[in-house]
Amino acid sequence: MIKRATLIWMFLATAAGIGLFVLKYKVKSMEGQLAAIHGKTLENLEAVHVLKAEWSYLNQPARLEDLGRRLLNLEPVKATQTIDIEDIPFRPVGASNGAARNSSLTNVRPPAADQVPPLFAKIRRKQ
Repeated sequence: MIKRATLIWMFLATAAGIGLFVLKYKVKSMEGQLAAIHGKTLENLEAVHVLKAEWSYLNQPARLEDLGRRLLNLEPVKATQTIDIEDIPFRPVGASNGAARNSSLTNVRPPAADQVPPLFAKIRRKQ
């Protein structure tokens, strides 16, 4: 008659063999997934390289200047087109935010010089 310990060791050996068999196929499956991910990574790196080359070409200053002149009729800024910040007129005292809320969107005015951002306001007061 077979001893109980021998049966237990036979069961453990069989379970270990089945476990190793299953593990082997899981590892092969994961290696296949890893190879697929590695291939996709290489494709993405190549695509990024191509996009960087295209970006470099499209952002050439001479090309952008030519496009601006031809398509947008842009010209270099002349010295006579600039003014000092002190020359920007302040909004009249009677104008309030309530009046701006009632105006239509087609009648929107740009912000006046008294509404400059805090950083620029500090710089302006120091001068």
